[in-house]
Amino acid sequence: MNPANSLPSIAAVEPSAPESSALLPVRYEAREGPKGRYVRCREAPAIGVALDRSYAFSEAEARKLGERTILLDGAGQFGPLVDGGRHLYNLDHHSDCQRMFTLATCEQALILVLKNLELDKGDWTICANEPDLDTVLAIWVLLNHRRIKNLSAASREVLIPLLRLEGAIDANGFEIAEYCGLPAETLVRSRALIDQLFAREQAAKREGRWDSMDLVDYVCDMLVAIDLLIYDRADFDDYTSVDEEFGHVEIGNDKVAVVCRDASGIFDVEKRLKKVWGDRLGIVALLQRENVYTLRRTASLTAINLERAYRRLNLFDPAVDGRPPEKRWGGSDEIGGSPRPGGSGLQPREVVEQLRRAYQPVSRVRQLRAAGIALLLSALLAAIAWFAGNRYDALDAHVALGIARDAPLNQALQLASSLLALVICAALVSWGWVAGRLWRFGWRWPGGEDWPLLALPVLIGGVAGSTWLPRGVAFDADSLGAAALACLLGALASEISFRGLAHGLLVPESAHVQRAGEAWFISVPNGVGAVLYALVTGLATWLWLAPPPWTWAWLGAPVCAGLIALPTGLALGAVRERADSLLPGIALLVAACAVRLLIV
Repeated sequence: MNPANSLPSIAAVEPSAPESSALLPVRYEAREGPKGRYVRCREAPAIGVALDRSYAFSEAEARKLGERTILLDGAGQFGPLVDGGRHLYNLDHHSDCQRMFTLATCEQALILVLKNLELDKGDWTICANEPDLDTVLAIWVLLNHRRIKNLSAASREVLIPLLRLEGAIDANGFEIAEYCGLPAETLVRSRALIDQLFAREQAAKREGRWDSMDLVDYVCDMLVAIDLLIYDRADFDDYTSVDEEFGHVEIGNDKVAVVCRDASGIFDVEKRLKKVWGDRLGIVALLQRENVYTLRRTASLTAINLERAYRRLNLFDPAVDGRPPEKRWGGSDEIGGSPRPGGSGLQPREVVEQLRRAYQPVSRVRQLRAAGIALLLSALLAAIAWFAGNRYDALDAHVALGIARDAPLNQALQLASSLLALVICAALVSWGWVAGRLWRFGWRWPGGEDWPLLALPVLIGGVAGSTWLPRGVAFDADSLGAAALACLLGALASEISFRGLAHGLLVPESAHVQRAGEAWFISVPNGVGAVLYALVTGLATWLWLAPPPWTWAWLGAPVCAGLIALPTGLALGAVRERADSLLPGIALLVAACAVRLLIV
């Protein structure tokens, strides 16, 4: 609370704003982040101000917020704290402190800035719960940390007394504010400025809007009002910005990648961004026109590699299909961009996210979680298949349906696992359709020209016993329909489960997969999917699948089936990655099933 209007009446002085104040740039904006809206200054883009009336962190809770966190005026419910090791600061003037002898929050913020707090290194979060004038002034000081040390004499004569008087009022009340050490004329002028700023808070409380008003918009307006009191247009002769900055991500070694939009060329934008980001600027992703991006590596003598960005963006951009080959992200290690024909299908904030995932370390926990989900679904598939297929006769379902026990339809009904895979497929299609990510699970037309090189290994592995065929399926005139259905549904089941679902779940955690025309290798999603395929194929052979045509008796049919399925699964995974589609693998497995039925 700041009852500045109740100061001892010395004189009523209206401050005069600079004549050119209307020309000051508006540097503060409300942004949308993962945890909601926040305030950002264009000249301090790595500092975000989060405002929430519920903030009341204990010290233990504050230490879990992460490094480079500043709590203001009650957001931290513990005493003032300066932890340079963890970069945690509590500028408190409420709990566990003597208000008479402790600087107010805005003055504590000024001391941190003058003591060279490294606000230009890393991303910082400022947390505030009640935007009274003391808190708003502290936010202004922190967001303007670059300019404060270089203020003109006229601006300094306004700012420092303003902070001193507000600190005296907040600490000791208005009744002794005139003893804060300011000369009479300066005291009168500063009091008038505080009255002018505090009037906004008073009006909101008087009209009953204070508890329900949007704090982000209010703070942005207040910061602009403080700018008008402190700065003159001449202070911003060196001010520069781009039309719109969508976001930034840390990419290692204290470098950032910035995604922005501007009508100027990439080199002009790079020059302007370097004035804001300095040596931290590593990559610029410039949206020059709709769907067309330019990528520029600005830190040439670093370990930053644009190829990592190209690889990740190609994997997650729905517009990339390699038809023609230029329809993909690419370029040199210094400059490149989005696909030439048609541009990108990614929104700017999606580009931000993919750049973050491209350069930040892969979480082993997330990889294991994705693999665990894929394994669980695969095991569920095999279990239901065993129950519905192997227990079909025990349930006497053929009697209820009025069909013969050896009718071809019996064989089709034993394909419950395949039908379950189709249900999973339908769920993925409905989810992917809404999320625009069908292609992530392989549902797109195949591309590339080198995947047919693996057709023969897949056919050999399928004929040797890795295809999913229920026991008793025969390829003759009486059961031709059931056999054809078995071939199709078995291929769909295995491909949807392992090259579709398992592969799609693992790709976000390891974007390094094969692409047509590039080097051949075994990616993490391919390797994990092949191992799961081998395990489930061996288990299903023990329970309900037909054994391989040729087995080693001392190993047993399930082990032989699993051993055959492993290299076949790796080949199928490579086909899926290099064709960027499930369809070639499904077609190859259907053909392998048919050949297996014909020759056995």
